[in-house]
Amino acid sequence: MIWIILAALGVPLWLIVGMLAGVVWSRRRFKNSIGTFPCKVRTLTAGEPPPAWPRTKGYAVWVHDVLLVHTGVALARYTPYAVRDLAETRDDAAVRFGDAAAATVVLRLDDGTMIEVAAPADQRHPLERITTTSDHA
Repeated sequence: MIWIILAALGVPLWLIVGMLAGVVWSRRRFKNSIGTFPCKVRTLTAGEPPPAWPRTKGYAVWVHDVLLVHTGVALARYTPYAVRDLAETRDDAAVRFGDAAAATVVLRLDDGTMIEVAAPADQRHPLERITTTSDHA
């Protein structure tokens, strides 16, 4: 009788352990891939003060003119931002990445929306990858 109960409990436990291992492996693999950098993103609305920076950071990677941002505990949420051009670059003391200072850029998207992306100051190069010489219409 005990073997039936243990077998019934053991299968779901192994499934959960396997799923957690898969999540950890997938997250670590994405974070360590070339060109990936930690970031925080907020949407700017004209005529309104900017919203607060999110508490948690995501990880982003450039794919051509698209900034692909992964967020969530398992990096399971993907948000693509089709970027038209770089509107502004600045340093921002309001957002921090641990003890590191942050650099921010304001990006204009293809649909006209403006977003502000912050990354550690030492990650400035991938953050500014998009240029104003983009040939979007």
